[in-house]
Amino acid sequence: MKLVKQTDGGWQYAVNQNEFDLLWHLIKEFPVNESVSANISRTDTDPKSLEREKLLNESMAEHRKELKRQAGNLLSTNKLKKSGKRHLLTLTDEEREILLQILNDIRVGCWYSLGKPETLEMQQFDGSPQILRFQSLMNLAGFFEHHLIGSE
Repeated sequence: MKLVKQTDGGWQYAVNQNEFDLLWHLIKEFPVNESVSANISRTDTDPKSLEREKLLNESMAEHRKELKRQAGNLLSTNKLKKSGKRHLLTLTDEEREILLQILNDIRVGCWYSLGKPETLEMQQFDGSPQILRFQSLMNLAGFFEHHLIGSE
């Protein structure tokens, strides 16, 4: 994935078929873990704090639901045009931001599913298919985030 052109209202990336297929797979996996919840405080047991935490988690679930709805449009045929051996993926600023949010949510969801480890060293995990799946999805999402952000 390589930035080809940036304009005031959009971004155009060259992607090969393999990159496009992987990105499509990632978006279809979203959300990786719907039960990720946020804790406002580890020590505050005030009922109002618990109520705020509940509202935050409901808001996050609603936001994820909206991102899921928008995710299908991100890689639609009108966003992708054949150009030689590659495809040109054209995104508006808003669509690019949505894609970055989805990729970040995938990374955080995978990290959460891996048990929120302090380090992501391969030797600390047992190598089970589920662990490898989460590590692969997290790394793949990071790859695309890097290319989307690193091209600014």
